[in-house]
Amino acid sequence: MAASRADDQFAPVQLLGFDYGEWRIGIAVGDRRIGNGRPLTTLHNRNADQIDWNAIEALIEEWRPDALVLGWPIDDAGRCYPQAAAIRRFGNRLRERTRLPVFVVDERLSSEQAAERLGRRAAARDEARIDAMAAAVILDGFFDRPEARGIETVSKAEVTQNLVDTPSETRR
Repeated sequence: MAASRADDQFAPVQLLGFDYGEWRIGIAVGDRRIGNGRPLTTLHNRNADQIDWNAIEALIEEWRPDALVLGWPIDDAGRCYPQAAAIRRFGNRLRERTRLPVFVVDERLSSEQAAERLGRRAAARDEARIDAMAAAVILDGFFDRPEARGIETVSKAEVTQNLVDTPSETRR
């Protein structure tokens, strides 16, 4: 398991955060020295298998992050939601394509917090703004909590077991 970022003198400074969804991916940028994220953009996918990798790679070239942070969908009991398998695949592809470390952090309530930051009326009119702001919230969570872990530590069995054990009424 990767060392805690808080203990690592070589902790990433510049980061891109991702709020992955099958149809949209919110992206934010953050700096550990400042300790917060800010929304950049939202990419629109044709579907979960047709991600705009050129746009992601262009953002990485422009911002030159030290690491990437991906929201991880878990419930209050620590069990994965059904979309965890797709997010795990995306995170592993992101790590392979960019050769950058990819961390996963709890994304609970990130969309709700994003809507609050934007104001409910603005949020209701523009889901893409919510996704980008949710990515900023995810980065803020990364800065606030040391329990982020590398995507490579998330096993397929862990995701599958959590899905099997999750009662259907607690799934999103």
